[in-house]
Amino acid sequence: MLWLIIGILLVAVVLALLVPLVRNQPAAVDRSEHGFEVLRDQLAEVERDRASGRLEPESADAARLEIERRLLAEAESRDAATEGLGYSVAVGRRRRMLAAALVLLAVPVGSTALYLLHGQPGLPDAPLASRSAERVRMAEVAESRLGLTEMAANLERRLADQPGDVDGWMLLGRTRLTLGDAPGAVDALRRATVVGGGGAQAFAQLGEALVRANDGVVGQEAKEAFFQAIEKMPGEPRSRFYLGLANRQAGDLNEALKWWISLEADTPPEAPWRSILASSIQSAAAEADVDLAALRAKVRGDRRAAPGPSTEDMAAARDMAPDDRLVMIQGMVDGLAARLESNPDDLNGWRRLGRSYLVLNRRTDAVEAYRRAAELAEDDVEVLLDYAHALFPAGTSERDMPTAFVSVIDKVRRLEPENAEGLFFGGMIAVRRGDTAQARALWTQLVERLPGDSPVKAAVQRRLDALSKE
Repeated sequence: MLWLIIGILLVAVVLALLVPLVRNQPAAVDRSEHGFEVLRDQLAEVERDRASGRLEPESADAARLEIERRLLAEAESRDAATEGLGYSVAVGRRRRMLAAALVLLAVPVGSTALYLLHGQPGLPDAPLASRSAERVRMAEVAESRLGLTEMAANLERRLADQPGDVDGWMLLGRTRLTLGDAPGAVDALRRATVVGGGGAQAFAQLGEALVRANDGVVGQEAKEAFFQAIEKMPGEPRSRFYLGLANRQAGDLNEALKWWISLEADTPPEAPWRSILASSIQSAAAEADVDLAALRAKVRGDRRAAPGPSTEDMAAARDMAPDDRLVMIQGMVDGLAARLESNPDDLNGWRRLGRSYLVLNRRTDAVEAYRRAAELAEDDVEVLLDYAHALFPAGTSERDMPTAFVSVIDKVRRLEPENAEGLFFGGMIAVRRGDTAQARALWTQLVERLPGDSPVKAAVQRRLDALSKE
């Protein structure tokens, strides 16, 4: 039965392809005939105008002569085209016959060969029960998706009336991400970071949404979101994984492996992301051609030298009294600081120490740690901006802007003139220097680069409006 159906389909396809090829082609319409009709009409019109007196005899003779000249040229052109017509028709007929022969041979033979190579003619039909189960599963998926779509719509309506609901914005972001609307998720999660004061999970989820919206590439804005998450929660696993991925995408496989092996050491055996993490580590190690066992020993040895919150430590910390927990964290941070004094070239160590000091609200120590990191990476914009944020934290009065902060931002502007934070802070510095024209130019450039619904864009626009009133 199967082969009969295949044969009928093949015959139908071959006939559909052959009919246009073997059908007699109608003779091409001679386009010059239309030209002749137009010229004859013009000639008759000249005679009518002469007879009615609207055209002088001399003008009528000149017009008639011109029309007759064009008639002669048209006739010569048609004769030249007619000479090649017979040859063209014969060539076209031979080509159609050749194409028909190829269709008769190639379509049946090629289709049969492909089916025998890739098909399974002996495969039995799927049982009715399994087909029914598949249809039920597809219906459930469709119903679930419809439910998520309705939930997202309800959330949007509620958040329009309650824009300060950070949990609502985060739920909307996750829902949009599940539905495949990564740009919509970015918008919702960005709102969550603004209205909620920027919690670690909000920044981590925003970073992931930005990666998905960027076709899996960890861009600059996503990295900044992940670093913000780690600053607020140093062990945040999602951010650590993606920052490792950012290094891999940049070609720095060794740094990627350090991020991932460190995360692996803190990952419980039952964690859902453990298999993906292990696969990423194996793939990067194979590509970098490194001894994975030796690298694991080195990274974990460094971690032992600078005690960090292992899985057991985190479990114990949850059961501690707040004061005891703080003492434990400070002990780990002090251990990291001691290790860095004996290994002062560890760039990422200084950055981790700076973030840890910020969590402990030891801002003077954080500034010093970031300064040491900036000395090791003088041309790294991310490291310089870490230092700048420590020098001039959010909420600080612009009148108290330190000189070191101005120098760092000037350097960022030289290294990366279109960096968004460089443009923003550069405008603030220009205002402080009294150069309102420079401030206006930098902030205008920043406004043009920001998305239309960005809350930052509105804030920068307000600064521009204030400059215009001065």
